[in-house]
Amino acid sequence: MGLLRQLVKSATTACLPAERWLVRGRSSQAGPLPAISLTFDDGPHPEHTPNVLAELERWNLTATFFVIGQHAATHPQLIEQIVQAGHTVANHTWTHSEPCRTSAVAFAEEVTQTSALLEKLTGMKPRFMRPPKGELSLAKAMGLWGAGYTVALWSVDPRDYRIESDDDACSVSEQAAWNHGDIVLLHDNRPGAAQLLRVWGAAGRWSQCRTVPLTTWVKPSALQHAVTTRGSAGASPSLQSVS
Repeated sequence: MGLLRQLVKSATTACLPAERWLVRGRSSQAGPLPAISLTFDDGPHPEHTPNVLAELERWNLTATFFVIGQHAATHPQLIEQIVQAGHTVANHTWTHSEPCRTSAVAFAEEVTQTSALLEKLTGMKPRFMRPPKGELSLAKAMGLWGAGYTVALWSVDPRDYRIESDDDACSVSEQAAWNHGDIVLLHDNRPGAAQLLRVWGAAGRWSQCRTVPLTTWVKPSALQHAVTTRGSAGASPSLQSVS
């Protein structure tokens, strides 16, 4: 991330409430262990997502999966497995298109299409949305906030997508550090995330913290999407792009 983007991200984080712009948890530590949130992007993947779910279960961890709509449509059973395991499903657009080449209108359509599918599969409208590469124009952000989404980014990026071997996983594991409130970015469309979870567990890292859902860092508000059940009546907020 360039210096300018870092400055913009820091300024936005300082000015906006977590209910609109979540980069890391701001609440004070409660309990003896620091709390972090694990997030996974770009799935679901037929091979790697089940491996991630197995490691999460093995270490009794909770996570949020920012799924790509077209992958969810291809592998709906994996969305069901994620939810049944007690994890959260969130929106990562329909195709993960390149941000600079995607208009606010096209972006709005992708987000709406993905949320409609996830609501159909899970019975719940996703509250959290993560833009591809974490890049978001003002027009796109205004559209998301108007529709009630919390834009959720991250504060720790271990770059698990670079892992190609167990040695790589061990090296990344040793370098990655987190503190209370951190949101960790991982990817369940590649093998590195499951390897990292396993290595961190073997090193005793999971006994030194607790993992919590993203909802821990935000409070219910008018922006929050209502929880619905399949077949419930009533219109839901629609995403309006700002030109």
